[in-house]
Amino acid sequence: MQPWRLTLAVVLLTTITVLAFPHLALAQSGSPSGESALSPYWGPAISRWEPIIRQEAERRNLDPDLIAAVIWKESMGRPREHGPAGAVGLMMVMPFSWRPSPEELENPWTNVFWGARALATVIRDGGGDLYYALAAYNGSWEQVHLRVTRRYAATVLDYYARAVAVRYGLPANGEWIAIFAIEGAPGPKTITVIGPQRPLARYTERPWIQADIPTVPVGVPPHATAITFIDERGVECRVNVWLATEDGSPLVSLTIQTTSHAHPLAAEMMRDVEGWNSSPRSLEVIP
Repeated sequence: MQPWRLTLAVVLLTTITVLAFPHLALAQSGSPSGESALSPYWGPAISRWEPIIRQEAERRNLDPDLIAAVIWKESMGRPREHGPAGAVGLMMVMPFSWRPSPEELENPWTNVFWGARALATVIRDGGGDLYYALAAYNGSWEQVHLRVTRRYAATVLDYYARAVAVRYGLPANGEWIAIFAIEGAPGPKTITVIGPQRPLARYTERPWIQADIPTVPVGVPPHATAITFIDERGVECRVNVWLATEDGSPLVSLTIQTTSHAHPLAAEMMRDVEGWNSSPRSLEVIP
């Protein structure tokens, strides 16, 4: 075969492969910008899906690490996972009649499209309350009062908080807390606080109550924004996340962490996943 014909054949074969299996080509490619959209907290079981997570996070104005936290809780990154109630895939999407079939939902691109859509919808419907929205994602709004759905929400928030912390150089199991609060919503703020050494707690901020509890930092930009959405009033709302010491003093990281860390859950639950070395950055406490 002449060289030019061989080159043409290779190009045609490559084009056909990419067109036929775009999810394979993109799932194995790196970030277009060369900068990871995901925290170093995640192991290969999650980071391999970064192109998909990045795309759907941008589409829904979600933090990629929040989608990653749901994927880790739901399937541990297994695209063909099936749940006992019929949910399918990375984000355990229910194959309702108006959604793709179970077989189609095993496709990571299809699954995360519908999963991120459902996640963004329940957060918006819940007015930005991540705790109850995650409980609804797990079991519907009719079941958010159940212990199982609330435990699910607390677990996902724990994963997400650790991912944000590791991105800023904090150890995943360190002595810090994450403060979640809604910006733009009317009325008193309900804040959610969780940390590796602190079980999830929720407080409603009221100016006339003086209590020794963590509050939303004033004049300090958030370390992460879980989602940005437009509420029913047409007002832009943000669900922000601040990292703080256990006494509530906010932390400001000088540099976002770019090197990798070991995922503690992956190390315990997936022995075939390789670990990473951590190199925490220095943090400044704002009094």
